[in-house]
Amino acid sequence: MKNQQNNSKYLGHDYTNKSTDSARLIQSVRKLFSSGGKFTAKELNSLAGTNDARKLISVLRHKEGWQIEDCRLSNGCKLYWLAGKGGSDE
Repeated sequence: MKNQQNNSKYLGHDYTNKSTDSARLIQSVRKLFSSGGKFTAKELNSLAGTNDARKLISVLRHKEGWQIEDCRLSNGCKLYWLAGKGGSDE
C-alpha cells in the first residue's frame, strides 16, 4: 500500500487527494459560466476535463446559490447558462 501511495505522486501533486481535484474542476466550471457562455454537459465535461458536469452544476446551484438555468434541446441534451448573462434573460 505504501508503494501505491508513493506512485500516486507525480510532479509534486498528490493525486490521492480528491478534494484538490474537485476544487480545481468546480473552479473551471465556475470560470466557464462566468464567461457568459451556454454549454451542454458534454461540452462542460470536455472543456473542464471531467465527466461529472451535471454533478458540478448541482453543487453550484444548491450549495453555492448560483442561478444556473437550463432548457432541453431538440436532441435531448440540456443547455446550461448562468442567469443574467447574455441572451434575452437579462
